[in-house]
Amino acid sequence: MNQGSSDTETKERLQEAPDPTAGRTLSIVAGDDQTAPLVMTDLGFPMATFDPVAAELRDADGAVLGGLAVAWSVGETPGNMGVQMDPMGTSPCIVMTDEHGVSTLDKMRGRSASAFYDYGPFTLVARHGATSAAAHMTVALPPALKPTIASGDNQSVARSGDRVPGGEAVFGPVRILLKDSQGRHAPDVRVRFEAVAPGAMKVRLSAEGDTATVISDAEGVATLNLMGGNGIVCSAGTGEFKVIVTPDNTKPIVSHHTVES
Repeated sequence: MNQGSSDTETKERLQEAPDPTAGRTLSIVAGDDQTAPLVMTDLGFPMATFDPVAAELRDADGAVLGGLAVAWSVGETPGNMGVQMDPMGTSPCIVMTDEHGVSTLDKMRGRSASAFYDYGPFTLVARHGATSAAAHMTVALPPALKPTIASGDNQSVARSGDRVPGGEAVFGPVRILLKDSQGRHAPDVRVRFEAVAPGAMKVRLSAEGDTATVISDAEGVATLNLMGGNGIVCSAGTGEFKVIVTPDNTKPIVSHHTVES
């Protein structure tokens, strides 16, 4: 038998060999149709996290199949969205089925995935051989927020003390209350404060200078009090100045203050 005939027969035998995964089916049995908001993290950027997702693998006769590999990957996502299923960033993420034929995606500290940078729907896809199943997830659009100045607006303070030449005007905390369109308090919202002052006036809101960022608490209140418990410290000038207050994804509001002459 020549080599050409041998190669042909080998290919034919391979083509005739049955696919061991034929007839197997995957179905999502937990964690489908989840919606989660972006929440500010200790890392300094917002992230949405999702509960575990599980897929069940069965053979052609409907019996569950344990001890087999299921490959999880991220399906289609909105333009700028990033999705992570494994702390090491591995994709596809391989998860074996248990004795009940279930492959559970939960490698992100007990969660299935973390999403960031964008809003909208995406999928987590489980695959085994030719079969696949998709879990549908959504990063919720941010709620429409209504910020109001709860306290600390329209303060008027004279400079005093001798820590710096001419003294300093020390203002109390400024508290911003955030509610959504349903009137519910909005926690974990990043709020940026920026001072706008005339002439030579020096305004400090934080160690960084004339800007500060605060996260709203469980009651939806963002408190500017980073100057030793005070809100604002001014030197080298008198007159009116403003603090522009901008919650994430919301139009700014303005608080007004005066350093007395």
